[in-house]
Amino acid sequence: MSDAKKHDKAEDQEMQDANAYYDDSYMNSLVADAEELMPSEEFEEIDEPVRQMQESVQKFQEAEKLEGPQPETWQAFQPQHQQIVENMEKMNASYQQQEPAEVKQEARQRTAASIQQADSFLKDAYQKLMERDRTMQQEMAAMREQLEMMQRIMVNFSPDAMMKCMMAGADYLREAEAARKSATKESTQAHRSVYQAARQSVHSVYQNIKEAPHRACEAFKKKAYAEADKGLRRIAGVFDKGIAALTERRNAILNLSPLAKQEAAAKQAEASKQPEEALKQQEKQAKQEAKEPAKESPVRQEKANAVSVQQLLNPETSERAVQALADSAMAAGYNAEAVGKAFTDLKIAAISSPLPEKQSDDQQPNKNLDMPLTAAVLMDRDPVSKAGLFQFLGSQGVTKEAVVQQCTAWKNQADKYLQDKGLVAAKEESKER
Repeated sequence: MSDAKKHDKAEDQEMQDANAYYDDSYMNSLVADAEELMPSEEFEEIDEPVRQMQESVQKFQEAEKLEGPQPETWQAFQPQHQQIVENMEKMNASYQQQEPAEVKQEARQRTAASIQQADSFLKDAYQKLMERDRTMQQEMAAMREQLEMMQRIMVNFSPDAMMKCMMAGADYLREAEAARKSATKESTQAHRSVYQAARQSVHSVYQNIKEAPHRACEAFKKKAYAEADKGLRRIAGVFDKGIAALTERRNAILNLSPLAKQEAAAKQAEASKQPEEALKQQEKQAKQEAKEPAKESPVRQEKANAVSVQQLLNPETSERAVQALADSAMAAGYNAEAVGKAFTDLKIAAISSPLPEKQSDDQQPNKNLDMPLTAAVLMDRDPVSKAGLFQFLGSQGVTKEAVVQQCTAWKNQADKYLQDKGLVAAKEESKER
């Protein structure tokens, strides 16, 4: 079993363990008992809040498919759920024992209040969990409105440029939405990473074109057609680059390329037709690789060139560690531009990742852990994710500002190293902001 599959299996178990704190089977039986014991108008006081709470549970569980398991939320919810069960038991008992009406009313009100309190807790947790997704949806909606505005105002203007702009925008938004839908259907860490990359990409693209559509329309109204045409082409270029970067990011995270997928499908078809021949071929290839140890696999090279967080944080070893990290990423098959972008993504991830407060020494069983950071981690292809890196740094008492500053330093060191090797050209300061 591959590391990715092991990680997904472990995460599935974590999701199951988290949701185990909420088991509504017994509560549902109590609701059924209450329906038999109570007049319909009194039962409705309980039944409707229960339905609303269960809807909130389902929504939160769906949100976990995008954002990952949230065991802390379920642990906090568990005592509230237990209180609901206890209140319902007492309420049902008051009806079974034919207590006075005021006793029954108090039991109903207490039960309904505990259900509504738990429902509010889950709704708040859901809102907080989905805040980043909501921002992504708002930014995508804003870009759609901008495209519609340009098409409406600049109708029949520069058909070629307008068509390219509209198609590029539609393609980009379709790619971003596909990443989100994929994460909801395939709730694995890899698909969530693709969705998170899409979320970061949408924010970046939106910021790059935020004012451009309005400026292009204003130029058109002023009959500055050359400027309007230039604006359309610039917007199309931003979308095109966004699509290319998002596709590359997805393939890197899923460790796939179009060619790799075709080869894998062809190998699978061939193996199913001729299993014995495929097995012999694999054995032959294994023997040949054993005779040629110099041809080391990218994964082995990554491990061989692995560096640690401590090496990166130490000013005396940081530069060499960054160089080793860049070399191992290129040995894994990435070009210099992709390596540079990976360091940029690391910085972006640092900015957007919450860091835990430093824990006391007795709460840090792994406080001396020297976390390895390989090219695979940098490219989001290692079970030790970037989130794990930032969690580790936060647990060591490194502030968010310091982490972002450190990631910036690593990015600058990597850029200089790649430029010194002549792999990428030094970038000039952009005149257009």
